[in-house]
Amino acid sequence: MVIDKIGNINNIIEPKKSNPVSSSKETRKKDSVQISSEAKSAAEVAKLAQTVKSAPDIRIDRVQQIKELINNGTYDFNNPDILEKVADRIAGILVRK
Repeated sequence: MVIDKIGNINNIIEPKKSNPVSSSKETRKKDSVQISSEAKSAAEVAKLAQTVKSAPDIRIDRVQQIKELINNGTYDFNNPDILEKVADRIAGILVRK
């Protein structure tokens, strides 16, 4: 088997030399960020909303006070305002189901 010349191996092309990049004397501008007053107030509202959501729905001090009134026998079970609120909550629970 005979292999002929594949190419001119003696004629290797030298890579061209690149010219150095000249350093520019321009001063680069620095990036800056400005937060609008609307964005600041929206962030504050979001923070307050998160605080409210994380707060417990039950006022432990008020629950303890009512428990003491019940245990002492001084709680007024016939108070119309309380009866109406309890009836509203019961009705709300029944309507949802």
